[in-house]
Amino acid sequence: MKKLAVGLIFAVPIALFARVAYLILLAPSSDAASLDHLYRQAAYTITWAIQLSYLAWLGMKWRAQKPEAACAGGPEHPGRSPSL
Repeated sequence: MKKLAVGLIFAVPIALFARVAYLILLAPSSDAASLDHLYRQAAYTITWAIQLSYLAWLGMKWRAQKPEAACAGGPEHPGRSPSL
């Protein structure tokens, strides 16, 4: 199940980037209003793709750090001084 989730997290931004390329390259140039709408859709799609890519990257970094913290056996924040 985890492999499927990780695969989807990486596949969705790629699919969104492909959609943006499709919208921009195959946009009909018949009237300005439809072209403006297509470019707006492309802008929102690329924004979501970037955000989901960053979320996937953070998830992978968090997953890699999680076992290290459990194996260390030390306090969660070794650099902090205890509060008084």
